[in-house]
Amino acid sequence: MRIAIISDIHEDIENLRKIIGRIEKSGYDQMVCLGDISGFSHPYYKYHKTRNAHECLSLLREKCDIIVPGNHDFHAARRIPEHSAVFDFPSDWYEMDHRERVRLANGEIWLHETDDLDPLYRAGDLEFLRSLPEYHILNTPGGNILFSHYAYPNLSGLKQGFYIQEKEFRSHFDFMEQKGCNTGFTGHAHVRGFYVVTPGHFRHYRYRRYQLDTFPVCIGVHPVTSHKKRSGFCIFDTDSFQLQAIKS
Repeated sequence: MRIAIISDIHEDIENLRKIIGRIEKSGYDQMVCLGDISGFSHPYYKYHKTRNAHECLSLLREKCDIIVPGNHDFHAARRIPEHSAVFDFPSDWYEMDHRERVRLANGEIWLHETDDLDPLYRAGDLEFLRSLPEYHILNTPGGNILFSHYAYPNLSGLKQGFYIQEKEFRSHFDFMEQKGCNTGFTGHAHVRGFYVVTPGHFRHYRYRRYQLDTFPVCIGVHPVTSHKKRSGFCIFDTDSFQLQAIKS
């Protein structure tokens, strides 16, 4: 089975359409989105006139078999993650005054209203985002695959910071073991290419083919957004365990 994996769209409808078109030409059996459909941070992204979170979500709902939310999607939907071991979210988190949330977050949690423009979602969009599972396990003959926006205990990606060492993924490998998964895919980090993490090993690669041969393994994929020219998608073959990271 060929699985097409995309992540971190950030309302870039033009790039999303382009990449899905390439995926359809290359052929796939299932398509997975690892979140951050919304999240246009105006200090960083330059496609202000073409951003469209609603159209992005509509296209993904049409094309994807699996969608999990990212930190910007949690914020847009005013949703508190169930797996929030990284921070004790008060039940009225989104009703609090911004200054109080800044105080409680203490620089540990992303407060996206600081930079994010309103995604202008419709009521049905928000209802859909609130219904999404925080992670998804796909059963395949070669083993179960865990899809999440980021790594446990920060599955939602709401905690600030990015992991750059193998030891930071050990809790994620424990979580994968609990869920019976030998392979995991995450987004969130906006890497140029992809990274591969196994126990005792962390390595970053540019856009290329890669043969998975050590398990458990976690792969971090590159974004769809055109910001910093890192955009693209991945194809994972569950029969050959070969990964292909393709630059758009």
